[in-house]
Parts: sequence; C-alpha cells; structure tokens
Amino acid sequence: MSTENPKERIEDILKRNPYLDAKESFFASRGENDWQAIKRLCYFLYRHHKVLPIILVDEYDTPLLEAYTQGYWDEMIATCRQIFHNAFKQNDYYSRAIITGVARISKNSLFSDLNNLEVDTVTCDAYADCFGFTEQEVMDALKCQNSDKMRDVKDLYDGFIFGKQKDMYNPWSICNYVRQGELISYWTNTSSNKLIGDIIRKHPVGRKYEIEQLMSGEKVHKEINENITFQYLDGDENSLWSLLLSVGYIKAENVVHKVDTIECDVSVTNKEVMAMFRTEILGMFHNGFSVYNRFVKALLGHNIEDMNDYLSEIACTSMNYFDVGNEKEARTPENFYHGLILGLIVTLRDRYRIVSNRESGRGRYDIAMYPLEKNQDAFLMEFKVWDKKKEKNLEETVESAFRQIEEKKYVTDLVTAGINEERIYKLGFAFVGKEVLVKEKI
Repeated sequence: MSTENPKERIEDILKRNPYLDAKESFFASRGENDWQAIKRLCYFLYRHHKVLPIILVDEYDTPLLEAYTQGYWDEMIATCRQIFHNAFKQNDYYSRAIITGVARISKNSLFSDLNNLEVDTVTCDAYADCFGFTEQEVMDALKCQNSDKMRDVKDLYDGFIFGKQKDMYNPWSICNYVRQGELISYWTNTSSNKLIGDIIRKHPVGRKYEIEQLMSGEKVHKEINENITFQYLDGDENSLWSLLLSVGYIKAENVVHKVDTIECDVSVTNKEVMAMFRTEILGMFHNGFSVYNRFVKALLGHNIEDMNDYLSEIACTSMNYFDVGNEKEARTPENFYHGLILGLIVTLRDRYRIVSNRESGRGRYDIAMYPLEKNQDAFLMEFKVWDKKKEKNLEETVESAFRQIEEKKYVTDLVTAGINEERIYKLGFAFVGKEVLVKEKI
C-alpha cells in the first residue's frame, strides 16, 4: 500500500508541469489554510496561463447527503461552507464556476453569501440539451460503431426530459452500451438512495400507493417544490418527490411553473430505470412493514378488533399531527386516511380490482374492492371525519358512514359486476386526529 503523502503528490505534479517554482509550496504550513487550496490552485493556473480558469464542481451535495444519513451533518456543513466560501467568494482568480448536484442550489443554503447565481433545474429550458445526450448524438455514436440497434437502444434508455427537451439519454448508460454492446441496465445506485429509503421507511403508507402507480406505468399528478431543505428532510413529503425527480428516477411532463413549486405529471423515466425501481425503491417499503401486512390479513379475515388495533398503531407511529389534521375546516383528514387505506391494500392487486371514488348508485363511494374470483368477498369502504356539531362520538360517525352507503346505494356497481350482495362487506371508518374506529356490516 502506498504511503505517499497526497499533499506532496499534488505539489510534485504542479512543479513538474510547471506551475510552482522549485522553492514554492502549494500548501501553507498551517492546516487552516487548506481551505484555500482551490483559490491557490486558481492563482497558480492563472499565473502560468494568463487566463482565468473555470471551476467545475460535480455532485457538490454528495458529501452533504452522506453526512446527513450518517449523522455528521454539522461537521460537514461547516467544512463545505469554508471550502466554498474561499473557492468562490474570496477568490479573484477564476472567471466562472459550474456546480452540479441533486439538491437545488439556493441563496438561503450553502451558497448564501455568493452573488450572481444562475440556477437551472431539470424542469428549466436553459441548457436543456446539455444535461444528457440528445437522440441525434446517440444515433451518431451508434453509427460510428456500425450498430443498427437504435430502436432497441431507444426502447430501453430513452425517456429523460429536461425543460421542454424530450428524448434525452443518460450518458453513463449510452457510453457503457457503446463499449460493451449489451442491452442491459447500467443504472448505478446514487448517493441519494439511502436518503430516499430513509424518507420512505419513516412515512411509508400513503406513498406506497403512489409508488405502486408508478410501477404500473401510470402517471401521478404532483405539486413539487424543487428546493430540498436538508433540515426538514425527515418529515417533508416533498423531499421524496423532489429527490426522485432530480436524480432521474421519474420525469415531469405537463409542467406548470408556480411561485415556489411546479405542478406536473410524473412517471418512471424509462425501462432501464423501471428495472432499478423494482429492485431498489419498492424494496425500501418492506423494512418494518409487518404491521401493515397484518392489517391486510385482518381485513380479509373480517377481524375488526385487530383492524382497529393495527390502524391505531399505524396512526400513532407513522403519522404526523399535521398529516391527519385536527379541525375539519382547516384540513381534509378524510382524504389523508383515504390515501392511507389505499396504500395498505395496494398489495392485494393480484386478488382484487381496487377502485377509488367511482360513481355507483346515487353517488360516489370512497373505495371498493372487486374480487377477481367470484367466490371471494368484496369490500365497500366509506370514510368519515367526526363532526362534533352533529355526532357525540366516533360510534355515531361510523353509523353515519353506513347510512350513506345504504342511502346512496353504493353497492349498485358491485352487484352489476356480478358480485353476490351477501358477499359485499361494508366498512365504516371514523376519524378524529389520530383516533380511529372501524366497523363492518354485510
């Protein structure tokens, strides 16, 4: 193993080129001046070439993501601030800098004291054709290799969208394919994977349904803030979607730019990414997911007592007060629990056709589970938030849910589908904050 001092190696390279005089030292004797290494390098390059250099920083946030997930955030952010301050703010010997990363660069972050920042994300039009290879560039590369596999390459690797520029390709995948000639997935894990996994595992239920939609090739309509604030990653649902978009796992279409957010339809980028999605992202949901599987087992077994216990456990351990809300006028906790139950039962797709908010009878039911085999039970679910002005307790709220099912004749569509009404189980869900009550009727 080499014991060569890296500082000595750097100085040796600079002297041999030569950028340093024989008696000059690139590094000062005191360690604190190491923060100025980039500035000093720019000075020596300028002195030799008489041209101000350009500073290129790729994946600037990789050490920050690693520090955040490994628990040494404070030390790393202090170090990076020192380095970037000396490299960009206190440096007169560079012309411009290009910085890339997953987290959007913002003025209220690591670069708060820098001027003249121009920030472009994957939804911006500026430099849209520079984020990857264009289709013409891929065609030219294959032509140089005398390859006639463009259709197959497009089918597997095409799909990235930057701004309005479509049909963009990941350079890493294309370069590997050109070199190896195999149509396989070359997608590699990124430094943000662990962070994405941490977010999913802490709040898995509601998001699992949307991830399953993506896995089925469907689009999900989202409002996304492209600014990722590290301090609030744990409890911020936006962080998951912003990370998925910025690292390329999903693409955004029909983008509408608002003041602080974008509204768009997102879907998995391409077949190569879908393969990674199945093995990496979806697998993140399985850690600590046993209580959710027990809920499904209790549902199918009509064990209402266990359903109440498991749902209460999920509410207490996985939900934020601001998720479920408290005042009906201020939030829509009914919608939140609706999404929660969809996330819990989505694993039953191979046994049930799960339908949400469909017209039936004289209204729209919340959720219905149509069995794919006629000898199985069907389920019809209605969600209600406790109305303190009309109801004394959650028991009365559940009864209100059952009355709505009967009065609106929600079973109509299930019966029309050929399901015996005696096998249609009605479930009433009542909520207030994190308190939950579930009852069942035939």
